[in-house]
Amino acid sequence: MVLGLPFPPGMVDTIIRLTALVVLTLAALNALQAGTVFVRLLQRLAHRRGGLALVLPTFRSTDDVRDWLDDWRVFLNSADPALIALRHDARVVIGRHIHLAIVSNSWALALITIAPPIA
Repeated sequence: MVLGLPFPPGMVDTIIRLTALVVLTLAALNALQAGTVFVRLLQRLAHRRGGLALVLPTFRSTDDVRDWLDDWRVFLNSADPALIALRHDARVVIGRHIHLAIVSNSWALALITIAPPIA
């Protein structure tokens, strides 16, 4: 706690509320982009012959599971420019989500440290 700093009434509460609002807004935008990436993935699968079997598989044996995983590997590791862009967008969404979680948690810890304890 920093002694001698004047804290206007409600300042810490306002900062917390604004930070929470910004974090929730960014999380909602990130979820929206994740949804569009998922829809694009489903569209690419639908254009591929037998692509929907990758999404809704039916397994009768462990060999079916291995074949299903191999099909996903082939599909996701292809050199198709659309899939390369899709993989990039997925990495951006995941990275942004991790960054948002770390930054919001760090900001909350810093605010708790600086702000006077509420009695």
